[in-house]
Amino acid sequence: MKRLNYLLAILFVAYLFTSCKPDEVPDAGSSTTDLLVKKFTEAPVMDATIEDMWAGAQKLVGSTTVPQLNARGTHLNGDGEGVEEALGLFDPYSGESYDFTMRAGYSGSDIYFLLEWEDEADSKDRQSWYFDTDDKLWKGEHKYANHIDDKFYEDKFAFLFPIGEVEGFSSSTCYATCHTSTPVVNAKDKHTRHYLNNEDEKIDMWHWKRVRGTYLGQVDDQKMLYADPSKGSAANGRTGDGTGEGGYSSNGQTLTITGTAIEVSVPLYIIPNQTDYYWIDQDQIDNGTAKMITAVDENGVLSYDGGTINPADGGYEQGIGNKRFPSVTTKAFTLGRADISISANYTGTGWVCEFTRKLNTGDEDDVIFDVTQELPFGFAIFNNAAIAHGVKAGLMMKFEE
Repeated sequence: MKRLNYLLAILFVAYLFTSCKPDEVPDAGSSTTDLLVKKFTEAPVMDATIEDMWAGAQKLVGSTTVPQLNARGTHLNGDGEGVEEALGLFDPYSGESYDFTMRAGYSGSDIYFLLEWEDEADSKDRQSWYFDTDDKLWKGEHKYANHIDDKFYEDKFAFLFPIGEVEGFSSSTCYATCHTSTPVVNAKDKHTRHYLNNEDEKIDMWHWKRVRGTYLGQVDDQKMLYADPSKGSAANGRTGDGTGEGGYSSNGQTLTITGTAIEVSVPLYIIPNQTDYYWIDQDQIDNGTAKMITAVDENGVLSYDGGTINPADGGYEQGIGNKRFPSVTTKAFTLGRADISISANYTGTGWVCEFTRKLNTGDEDDVIFDVTQELPFGFAIFNNAAIAHGVKAGLMMKFEE
């Protein structure tokens, strides 16, 4: 019997050694609150594929949920007066939840993140220009959805990291920056604003945007500051980092209908004969691929150097037309707004994003990741939404020694 037990013990040990492939990394487990930053011996490749080395990093798993906020109290869309005032600010997204997995690692002077979340669609149809045949006008899809079939925006995510002490952040993270039901002082103002409570506070905000960042391989590096609460809905503490510019601009302009004094909104640039496109980049403008719209007639026919676009030809229908025009032009962020690089891939069932930044950029608007210290942070997912976001507060970043 002793001999049999001895043989069984040998076989069990052998199984443990052979059940894993030679290069396979044991699973590192998971947490619902802590992001344990793995100390890597080498840097992962930022290509939105999941290398085996990520298996050694503990997963932060969870779900972000869009909260229910009070009624808008004003119309946010250009044609929404009398329709949307009673809707909650985050309607029709309120109550939606988005499952995610997050991992992180550091090597040398850099920190790396792997973020995955479930998403049934690659949302990039951001406020595209369409032609309203009843009004004979070019219009943009709504920025703020009024119902479930009115979602025309892009996928996004955001991180908030405190720079030094920020009142309330260690206990409630992103909720400490959110001020709800502020008095609406201007038409189309949102009653919920993000800003900090004290003038000497600052937060580092990372804001990735599907249309305005993926092609550029960048995450918009922003900051959040104090704003005067007496300004009500006009108070806003969000801004880009102090140095740098670029990113995106509105692809719109105002022209006078030929032969009249009537001013209308039309696209600024288009790409002739292009279909299913959602941004125009600066290179396309500079090399002449994109054409500037120079005139519009009473039937909505657009003119540019070398041709015209007649909406009667079809393809410009609201919500479905494959010739609709992008709402934005894009160009690369520079200097302080260009510190975070990303590779993002939509898999058909969700997003895989790998992104990286220096542990210490030397920029006063950026958080320093001190590998000897814990750091609270907040995280949010925007699913085809301008402002409605699923929130995950109360998270803590810790570093493996």
